[in-house]
Amino acid sequence: MKKLSIIVIILFLAACSAETIPDEGIKPDIDTPEVTVKTVQQLEETEEEEYIKISKADAPQLWSTPDVQLWKYVVDTSLYEEIGWKQEITSWRKFNDEFDKSLSPPNETWQSPGNLLVAFMADVEISNWLGRDIWEVNSRIEMLDEHNAHGYIMSYGFYDDSVAGRDIRLTMKKENGFWYIVDAEERDHCYRGLGKDGDLCL
Repeated sequence: MKKLSIIVIILFLAACSAETIPDEGIKPDIDTPEVTVKTVQQLEETEEEEYIKISKADAPQLWSTPDVQLWKYVVDTSLYEEIGWKQEITSWRKFNDEFDKSLSPPNETWQSPGNLLVAFMADVEISNWLGRDIWEVNSRIEMLDEHNAHGYIMSYGFYDDSVAGRDIRLTMKKENGFWYIVDAEERDHCYRGLGKDGDLCL
């Protein structure tokens, strides 16, 4: 009887040992939430981050309004505002430089407003200033109807403390299947605001 009791105790202890020693190959099915640990320095850097935001009202203008450009939303103008300056745009005025008169009268040369726009850009040598006095030049076509269009040539990043950029707007017309320039205008984007007459940058 005594031997039987000893055997029972040994079996009981063995069973307890088997329950308390986990099998390394078997992982408990417990959902452990992931914890992201950040240092104090990382938290401080996160708090100092600032983001450029474009409102839902303004965002559609970037692809629906031909003379609106992204740089106007991403350039930091806070320094100018602290000094009391305000970025403004002059009114449209007659294009001041001369261009090839063959671009104007009805002709049989340019079958698309885009080709006519490129010919104008080449004639007035706008791209020649890239990398020297201008950071970038963008061009767009706004089709008003089947026979009328506006062409925009938008230069930005002037190496100047007064004029930030300049837009050229061409009014183009189609006759007998070919396009020509009816009118050319320009305007300036000003770093420090407009002069008294509103036609020049300060």
